[in-house]
Amino acid sequence: MRNLWILTRFLLKSGPGKSNQKSGKKKAFSDGGRIVVYLLLGVCLLPVSVLLFLLGYSGYTFLQPLGLETLLIEFVCAIGMMVIFFYGLPLFLSEYYMDSDLVKLLPLPFTPAQIVGAKGFCCLLNEYYLIVLLFFPFLLGYGISAKMGIFYWINMILACLIFPVVPLVYAAVLTMLVMRLFKNIRNKDFLSYLGFAASLIFAIGINVFSRSIGNFEMQDIMNLMESQKGTLRAFRTIFPNLPLMTGSLADASFLKMILYIATTAVILAVFFALAWKIYLPAVLGMSETTSEKRILSKEEVTRTVKSKNPVRTYAMIEWKKLYRTPAWFMNCVLMPLIWPVFMLGIALISIISSLGMAKTTGLWTRLVADGTIFRLLKGELPVAVAVLTAAGIAVMMSMFCVISATAMSRKGSEYIYMKCIPMSYHDQIRAMLVSGILISLLGTLPYALVFNMIAVVFGLHPATLLYTTVITVLFTLFVNYEQLLFDLAFPKLNWENETAAIKSNNRSLISVLIDLTVGAILIGAGYLLYGKLHLNIHITTSVMILLTAVLTFAMRTALFKWGVQVMEHLESA
Repeated sequence: MRNLWILTRFLLKSGPGKSNQKSGKKKAFSDGGRIVVYLLLGVCLLPVSVLLFLLGYSGYTFLQPLGLETLLIEFVCAIGMMVIFFYGLPLFLSEYYMDSDLVKLLPLPFTPAQIVGAKGFCCLLNEYYLIVLLFFPFLLGYGISAKMGIFYWINMILACLIFPVVPLVYAAVLTMLVMRLFKNIRNKDFLSYLGFAASLIFAIGINVFSRSIGNFEMQDIMNLMESQKGTLRAFRTIFPNLPLMTGSLADASFLKMILYIATTAVILAVFFALAWKIYLPAVLGMSETTSEKRILSKEEVTRTVKSKNPVRTYAMIEWKKLYRTPAWFMNCVLMPLIWPVFMLGIALISIISSLGMAKTTGLWTRLVADGTIFRLLKGELPVAVAVLTAAGIAVMMSMFCVISATAMSRKGSEYIYMKCIPMSYHDQIRAMLVSGILISLLGTLPYALVFNMIAVVFGLHPATLLYTTVITVLFTLFVNYEQLLFDLAFPKLNWENETAAIKSNNRSLISVLIDLTVGAILIGAGYLLYGKLHLNIHITTSVMILLTAVLTFAMRTALFKWGVQVMEHLESA
């Protein structure tokens, strides 16, 4: 048991891709960035936490006279277990199969069961922020509404601590069985895409759930529980100790909580006893990629090897590394391209779900037929809204596109080759900027152009097209200049795998926060000039464009002056 805790503590301190991390100020810098990430996540999930608290508080008041308050707890616990189960699948894939630390752990005096157990505890601890933000508020609201005694609150704390164990065990067993039985998926490229898809579905599910629960009435929730009693019976079969936990909370029974803890301990012991036999053969047969080496013919070599512009060639190398590395492609390229689509989709779904397809279509038809849409888009106010919206979209895109924010860090130990190739640092910086600028523009400019062109057809001032295009391009350039300069100054060159270069790089978060701050100042200045000082919208927009252009030029000058100096003296960071 002592070895298990020692190994768990080591894995928690090192984390994925951080075993080579230096101590001192850099370690404190990284830890501070991680805290900021968790705080931002907590802020994002806070509205859902409030809704779940109200669900527990109002749910007991509404259902207690009907004798259905226990059913409410069981229903929420069943949903919570499924959320943890599906969230645990990519978590286990990452912790058990994507990390490259197993070859270092096997020679150490740890048994295979201890290695499996330590990794499992790391996954369990990662689940607790979901418990605190989603499960705990519901139980808190329920207990306050029911005026529960001391045994309820003790049972609630114990339930929050033990609640994720069983669904995580199921997720681990399913993951290990699939990896053990299907040899064709034992490569990190495939698992990277699979984990990204699962995380994306989970994020969309949280968004849809938070929007749906806000529109629910208590009668709707009661009808839902009544219609899903068969599903609850299935959950009792899948999670046999679920009735013990719900009973310990609803009845404030400490005996049922002890039985729940005992059954969970038995399930956990069986998992530790059998997991390493399934886990080791699969993980030792892992490969990095599915691609196969191929010998090129003389004609292919002649056709491929050509003399080209060095900046263009270097930029193509950067781009090929991006799309050939799954972790970089999904986090740096795919995210800025798909999130605008999902945001538009969620907005359309929200409108259609609240009004209905027929009413939405009829409303749009009436707006066009009676000329209301033309009157709404006349004047200066629609131009101001379009300009500020375009600026806001460009600012938000800096959160999703981190190509330039990780351009230097992604090189890792290969940064030394930058000093060897016959190419100036000035040209290398230009080449590193290309991919980030193009992807950022591809994720923002088409939407701004399409929507504004449609709006111009319905009466919006044609100059809006020029304004939104110039502001989007200028701020995109500023963001990429600033992010690359920050990454050159504070690169993260020591990482074990490609995912760590992105996910464990807290420096990029600080760079994004700088961009958001500058963008907020620019938008605030535009609002102040037009909304408070009542300047003409064309003068206001011209001032915004001029201010953005000055900032962009200053950042570009700083990048090519200080960036070259930083690269000349660059050492491993």
